[in-house]
Amino acid sequence: MQAVSSYIPDRHSVIGPALRALENEQQGFTAESYFSHKGVFARFVWPDWPASFSAQIAGSVNRFHQEHPELRAVKEGSEDWTAVFRDWRTDPESVGVIAEAFSKHFGRDRVAWVESERDARGRVGGHCKINGVGEITLHLSWRDSTAVPLGVLDESDRELFQQSANEVFRWAEQRIKPVLATLHDRLSELYGDRFRGLYVFGSYARPDAGIELPEDSDLDVALLLSNFESPHKEIERFASITSELSSKHGLLISVVPIRESDYRAGKTNFIRVISEEAIPVP
Repeated sequence: MQAVSSYIPDRHSVIGPALRALENEQQGFTAESYFSHKGVFARFVWPDWPASFSAQIAGSVNRFHQEHPELRAVKEGSEDWTAVFRDWRTDPESVGVIAEAFSKHFGRDRVAWVESERDARGRVGGHCKINGVGEITLHLSWRDSTAVPLGVLDESDRELFQQSANEVFRWAEQRIKPVLATLHDRLSELYGDRFRGLYVFGSYARPDAGIELPEDSDLDVALLLSNFESPHKEIERFASITSELSSKHGLLISVVPIRESDYRAGKTNFIRVISEEAIPVP
């Protein structure tokens, strides 16, 4: 969960120490002063799961505000909120996925809490506390997810950790990877020996791409073929495939046919830009 309140700089000598006394990092609860170009703020972040634990800390935050009436709550999504949290928002969906996966393998009694956020580019950053292991940090995207345990894993916990993390990783991949796998198989079947591969470029190929980009972001894919006469004719040839997959997955898929020789030689600026950032589809 997230909350932020503003206060005048003259009150920092009082608010700053009070925030440090309030927070409890063992419970995943941080309360800190945040200085930005918009002013001085009290920034609160605490676990979203389990709900009872989250509500308990929320109660402490509310009491803190009652004790310090000089704090002014900041509305989520406002300019002041963005100055503190940028585009990151509490993400109930990933919280549920992380909690379910780790509870399934470690057991509900060992999962102490889960906190997770998602930004405007669909990146997910989460933390999970496992009793006997310590805190786990997760960074999730459709292709390069990581889970890092801050504690030492014994052999049995290592296996449980890997099983839990793999479930979360599969969830992060499910929006894009199955689409690409099906597209690869359908186009390979359509073109046979002329098919030379697929490469993702554009928004989903950027290093900061997350699990799901805004609705106005296409899934851009370069289709390499050994040769063809007209790109327009090829687009017509595979139009039914891309249309079907776009409709099924609620995602606009844009496929650009390119001659393999032109791609390897970087014949145009457009092709060179694609080749520099492209991610091959296995």
